[in-house]
Amino acid sequence: MTRLLALSALLLGSTAVHAFAEPVTLRLGHAVFEAHPNHDTAVRFKEAVERLTNGEVKIEIFPARQLGDVKELMEGVQLGTVDMTVNASSAFATLEPSVDAFQLPGVIPSYEGFAQLAVSEPAREIMDTLEKHGMIALGLYEGGQRHFLTVGEPVTAMEGFKGLKTRVAPVKLFLDVWSALGTNPTPMAYGEVYSALETGTLDAVEINLTSIESEKFYEVAKGVTLTGHYFWPSFLLVNKDVFDGLTPEQQAAIKEAAVEITEPQVMAVKALDEKVVAHLEELNIPVITPDAAFAAAFDDAVAPVVATYRDADPLIGAFVDAAEALPRTN
Repeated sequence: MTRLLALSALLLGSTAVHAFAEPVTLRLGHAVFEAHPNHDTAVRFKEAVERLTNGEVKIEIFPARQLGDVKELMEGVQLGTVDMTVNASSAFATLEPSVDAFQLPGVIPSYEGFAQLAVSEPAREIMDTLEKHGMIALGLYEGGQRHFLTVGEPVTAMEGFKGLKTRVAPVKLFLDVWSALGTNPTPMAYGEVYSALETGTLDAVEINLTSIESEKFYEVAKGVTLTGHYFWPSFLLVNKDVFDGLTPEQQAAIKEAAVEITEPQVMAVKALDEKVVAHLEELNIPVITPDAAFAAAFDDAVAPVVATYRDADPLIGAFVDAAEALPRTN
């Protein structure tokens, strides 16, 4: 009987080998609501994995902070209490400073450019640094280009940033960027932003359009300036011990799924941004595009920050070089 099974596997290829492996279910948590691109990433990955493994590996998704907020999910994957997460890359800069490369203002030129860079060698070298922390970064995806949301009127010139209490994720890079722009950067957990805008604890937040929509921030903040200052990447992460416990065929299928979904996921966010802008305009939320003088002044203000981070780490420098080689088109 054993010889018959081996012969069948040889004749039918890897699909037959998959059929005899033990089924696996992996728990994947994320910190956003289901309208957010990170949930779309999780769903695309789930569908691709289950298709490529013939259902042998199943992904169970826990959205909207069911397994914890951003920091808790990061720590959960490190410790192995959470199998997988789709989580903001910025949360990992405290572990590996080279991760800051993905969010230097003005470096990634477009969604199309992001899709190329996400699967580039410089990006992979940065993601591989997380393995020594007990996590494997399977891929890099997009949560939405960041813009500026204010409780009051939209910012239309650099002077408008001055002194605004602006929520930033608790990462040094963002403190440096928004200090350079003249705001009063205020680190705060993502789950606290709505109430802080509502109560006046915050004047503004730098945020992606998809979060304005999914978290309904437009209910408490009424001005959008389309600064597009940097993107908001997310890692698809799996605990290293969990991954190492899978069969080689399962591991290969998971890696293939992660690459396969990259470009479709990123470009879907670009299309979603356009829909959100239209919806905000329907709600009579002012949406302002900076003029050339404002955009140039913005770039000038953050240029020293970019230069400092670029020079601080060769991995960051290699990524910036790759980004600057891409066309500057939208």
